[in-house]
Amino acid sequence: MKQLKGLLKKEWMLIRFWLVVLFILNTLGIIGIPLLLNTLIDNVPIFKTALILATIWLFFSHFIAIILFITSLQLDMKRPDIWLHTESSIFKLIGTKLAFATIITSLSFLWIELLLVILQVVNADPEFMTFGQLLEMEVYAFGGIFFAIILYLIIVLFFWVIYHLIRPYVKGFSVIITFFLFIVSSIIWSTNSSLEFIKNFPRFGGINIPVPGFIEKFSMNESYSDLTFLIEPTIYVSDIVIITAFAIILFWSSALWFEKKVRI
Repeated sequence: MKQLKGLLKKEWMLIRFWLVVLFILNTLGIIGIPLLLNTLIDNVPIFKTALILATIWLFFSHFIAIILFITSLQLDMKRPDIWLHTESSIFKLIGTKLAFATIITSLSFLWIELLLVILQVVNADPEFMTFGQLLEMEVYAFGGIFFAIILYLIIVLFFWVIYHLIRPYVKGFSVIITFFLFIVSSIIWSTNSSLEFIKNFPRFGGINIPVPGFIEKFSMNESYSDLTFLIEPTIYVSDIVIITAFAIILFWSSALWFEKKVRI
């Protein structure tokens, strides 16, 4: 526990400046921009504008988590003799950074959700979205983004390790080659039978999920009738097990590979 507290404190010292910048940008984006547009342009809905901006941030949040994660790794790789020569295992060293990036990004998103709640209370628009529907949407969004970020960071870790493995041999081309491998892997994943494998794998533990009220309301409008595709009516424990096993194996193999081939 003492080791973990020390690692977390070290991460906080590395990233605290960027955390403050991130929260300030969140506040200016969700509160400042809608208020400014409302002042400059007549009849610009403050809450709707803030919701659109929050949705855009949700899309880019994965990149923010990746930037925090890579920045933390690269800062310590400037002095690997200090970072890696500790009593902590490589799994703790890298796992702490992964957890910290996930937590910081999640807290940032929770802050944005709180700002939306404040705007909804101050600028209520029940015809567009009720307070209950907003909270329901935020729960769905937070749950989805939290688990997605963890998986994305583990995948990024795998390619970051590849980058450091090939760097001594190809020097400046290591970034280009790593990015090329990532793109090729993504294409293979999307066009190959990888996703079909998960779908065709024997499923068990089906859990029915009702369509959220905020999507059900919009689906009544002909323009948004296809929104229900965003929510899978049923999730399966088997799918969660497969994805979790994949994430654990990839994290374990990446950290071990890094320790054996890169650690000084």
